[in-house]
Amino acid sequence: MFRSIILIQYAFLLAFGFVSGVVCFQAFSLDKSMKLIKIVDSRVLELADVSIWQSIIPLIIWIVFVLVFTTHPFLQFFARMVVAVKATFFGFGSVFLLTQQESILVYTVWWFPFQLIYCILLLALCSVFGSKKVGSNRKYLFNKRLFITLLIAFALICTLEILVISYIVR
Repeated sequence: MFRSIILIQYAFLLAFGFVSGVVCFQAFSLDKSMKLIKIVDSRVLELADVSIWQSIIPLIIWIVFVLVFTTHPFLQFFARMVVAVKATFFGFGSVFLLTQQESILVYTVWWFPFQLIYCILLLALCSVFGSKKVGSNRKYLFNKRLFITLLIAFALICTLEILVISYIVR
């Protein structure tokens, strides 16, 4: 029962973040939207001139932010907030791509599936560090197996994303 509640909370967090990004896009002017997109993930603006590092660096930054907050016992709530911000940018970038008339293929093949998978993996990364009550004390545990599995999943998805971007650009 507890796990299903967590899954519902995570699904709500992703949905709320995505919708918030859509609403934020409507509140910004196009110039300000493009400036924000350029800061967070410039690949959305121009996919033709993307280097491998432009795909890897933003992902590593999101992973590091989540790990910094997840591994501290009193700041774990902020790790989920980082994922909510990522989901908000996911919605923000989605609306931007959908308003660009030539970007439907880019959105359906590249942006939507990969950003959704990254958000789900980041939420899974939030559960790498947990606590267990042992007697009257709390024992904090780092799940190394889950962490390594998630890093491998991130690497595989990032590699697949780079291949899809090279296919779309051609």
